[in-house]
Amino acid sequence: MVISEKKRQRGLVLAMGGLGGLVMLDESIFGVALPSIRTELDLSPTTAHWIINSYMLAFTCLAAIGGKAIDLFGLRPALIVSASVFAVTSLVAGFAENAAMLISLRVVQGLCAAIIYPMSLAAATLTYGEKERGKAVGISATIATVFLAAGPLLGGVLTEFLSWRWVFWINIPVLAVCVSLTLLLWRPPARIAKRPKVDLMGLILLLAGLTTFIFGLMEGPDFGWSSPFILGPLVIGALGLGGFFRFELKQKTPLIDVQLFFSKSFHTDALIVLLTQMTKIVVVIFVPHFLQLELSFSALWAGFGIIVAVLPYPFLAEPAGRIADRYGTRRPVLTGLTVLALTNVLIGVAIHFESYWGLAPALLVWGVAVPFTMLPATRSIANSLPLEKQGEFGGLVMTARLLGGTLGVTLGSVLLAMETGSTWLFWVMAAIIATCCAYGAVVLEKETEARA
Repeated sequence: MVISEKKRQRGLVLAMGGLGGLVMLDESIFGVALPSIRTELDLSPTTAHWIINSYMLAFTCLAAIGGKAIDLFGLRPALIVSASVFAVTSLVAGFAENAAMLISLRVVQGLCAAIIYPMSLAAATLTYGEKERGKAVGISATIATVFLAAGPLLGGVLTEFLSWRWVFWINIPVLAVCVSLTLLLWRPPARIAKRPKVDLMGLILLLAGLTTFIFGLMEGPDFGWSSPFILGPLVIGALGLGGFFRFELKQKTPLIDVQLFFSKSFHTDALIVLLTQMTKIVVVIFVPHFLQLELSFSALWAGFGIIVAVLPYPFLAEPAGRIADRYGTRRPVLTGLTVLALTNVLIGVAIHFESYWGLAPALLVWGVAVPFTMLPATRSIANSLPLEKQGEFGGLVMTARLLGGTLGVTLGSVLLAMETGSTWLFWVMAAIIATCCAYGAVVLEKETEARA
């Protein structure tokens, strides 16, 4: 059967959006399932959070290479290998009986996801022209965020009526359908970029720096911040990340083109993506934690309780992309950041008074603000890069997103381990977002809107 080019483009973006949706599903499904995993495997809170952060760290460190997978190997070979390994590890992870096995498998999943997700973004931007990239990102995000919206409820249903192990096994049929459609509809772009080199030393420095620094932050409350066991990793991590930045500046083919961060608009867009993802992870992981452990919600009802926060995204993702195409980045992003800061304050207040009916409206408004913040910034990053770097665009965006997710889990783990309570977690998050909004108000001037 022959289909029109327009239908092929839309079908491809939808299929790749489904693959990106696996990442979104992972973000929201685990928040509901994590208390059950922690109870059944007898895990400490920090160890339980490593199940999430091990995946994110592996994903973060490899996302920059994953973004180049189309250029290095071609989409079909890279997708077949990464999706197959992801499916096998999902199957085995569902049978895990201890934290070590589960965390190890999550690392492998993170490595595979680091290839799959950037390809989903790159395929969307390569399929449509520059003037329609906001539309392409919006369509891809719409289908991906259907998974995000379904995650809490799906996690609650699976955990309540079957087992938390099904949060891994559910990945397998999704992969089978989306990969099959992608392989059928994909056509390589007419203009083929020169095959890039892989910066292995940069990868090692990034991996060493991020892993040791995040380890020090997460384990600090347990071992004490003055312990050599914590100070050592923090210092090594900081030196590793500093060394990574200096090393990348000197490379002709860097892992991440850090020169881009000297552009005020580019690094502000990247920071906005990072912080939007950070607040998203804080909400979808720690609100279900509060509902189950403090308000005694079951996993199913915690899933129902959090779904109000993620439900707006699928309906607003494409309109947010279109608005960014028409009006640029500055206005939607600054409005979104302001709303996110205010709603984080309100979420903290509702948690302080242990009121779900005060929490739900704040979560709903928060959910409306997320796409109008994330998608214009993502589109702005895409339009700042030439065609031959659109594969790298996926890696850059994903690195920012995953670093934000990792920092969100880390911030929550640290504050809860210090027994500050969930209220302070959201108030600190509000302060960080408000600071970014103030900086963006200064930096995001006519440069970003002219580029739009």
